[in-house]
Amino acid sequence: MANARLPRPVERPAGARLGVPDGPPPGPTRPAPGEPGNDRESGSDAELVGADPEHELDDAVEVTAVGSKPTDATDRTDGPDEEPSESMRPRRALAAPHTSPLVATGADPASPAGRTTAGRTSGRPRAGSPVGSEPEEVTPQPVRPRTTTTGRRAPTRRLEPGDLICGECGEGNPPTRRFCSRCGDSLRTAEVVRRRWWQRLLPRRGPKVTAAGTRPGTPGGGSGGGAVGVLHRVYQRANAVAAMLLFALGIAYLIYPPLRERVNAVVMPPVRDARAWVDRKLNPRFVAARPVEVTGSASVSEHGPDLTVDQYRNTHWQVRWNAERPPTVTLRFGAEVDLERLIVIAGTAEDYTASHRPAKLHLVWSTNRSDTLTVQDTGEPQTLTLTAAKGVTSVQIQVTDVYRAEKGTDVAVSELEFFARE
Repeated sequence: MANARLPRPVERPAGARLGVPDGPPPGPTRPAPGEPGNDRESGSDAELVGADPEHELDDAVEVTAVGSKPTDATDRTDGPDEEPSESMRPRRALAAPHTSPLVATGADPASPAGRTTAGRTSGRPRAGSPVGSEPEEVTPQPVRPRTTTTGRRAPTRRLEPGDLICGECGEGNPPTRRFCSRCGDSLRTAEVVRRRWWQRLLPRRGPKVTAAGTRPGTPGGGSGGGAVGVLHRVYQRANAVAAMLLFALGIAYLIYPPLRERVNAVVMPPVRDARAWVDRKLNPRFVAARPVEVTGSASVSEHGPDLTVDQYRNTHWQVRWNAERPPTVTLRFGAEVDLERLIVIAGTAEDYTASHRPAKLHLVWSTNRSDTLTVQDTGEPQTLTLTAAKGVTSVQIQVTDVYRAEKGTDVAVSELEFFARE
């Protein structure tokens, strides 16, 4: 087969049709016994090459590319019945029948033969392409939808500390696995089963397993030797003993009434005090602190400073306003008190805008500490917070600024009431 050669191309006679051989049908034909052509079966390849052209034309097979159209069908410009001229008739390569398997046939890249049935371009090189050429590009295929699980279900095995719980199906897996044994999902983000609080109090049984890369005596590793290891073991044993004692005392408290009564007598008073302290902090209750003596600056007749603490809104303290000498009222209490709130009612109940109203109050306590309060311009009660009135016995109140009236010259205050925490 290595010595086979194609015969020399020849031209067809003028009367032959393009694409159709003149002789017998294509394919190898064996002459009948006794005919002149029978000698070629025993002849060499050299004899075949030098054979008569007429016999070569009869026995030859026309070689064309698979899937390609005949040349005369695409290049012809004449009418369908007009025969092409001798100069327009193309040459065709003719081969002997027994050499046709040696001729490589190529496929058109655009023809269906060069593609697979799935519509994807084949990655194998086509026949006749240069050796060493890269395969053709592969058409991107749509991403296959991920198979979803039926949801989290109960694990099929008992969960132990250190097990990995699959986030897809809820199956428990040993800590040595990397993929779930039930659904095959990755365990990279799986939840790790932790020991319960009461399990941490009990001594660990069996050999302690440490993670790869950790050493005894380091965080996450086992207990080391020497003093550190001894202290660690003592701490574990102490925790176990304390847990057992608490458990025994709880059982005795429930089944032995004398012990329960003695424990209640010792424990309940501090518990009640702590509960009351927390309640006072969260829900404070206040009581009014009444002064025993009230004095002040010269005031308008029948509107003295004592009317500021009479608990009536239709009475008021009225005094001439002087910015250089602010009006002052002094209150003295019967004992030391811790004041935290002050309720102020400014102006008068009859005609609120007829007189000035206090805008700022400066309070000087008996402890030489002071508070400065800002009052809103309203006739409703206002609650102000005191920060420096701890353990005081008296307070001096100065009106340092006012909301001015259109025609009035006096400043009026209806009520001043102090409160202490209960």
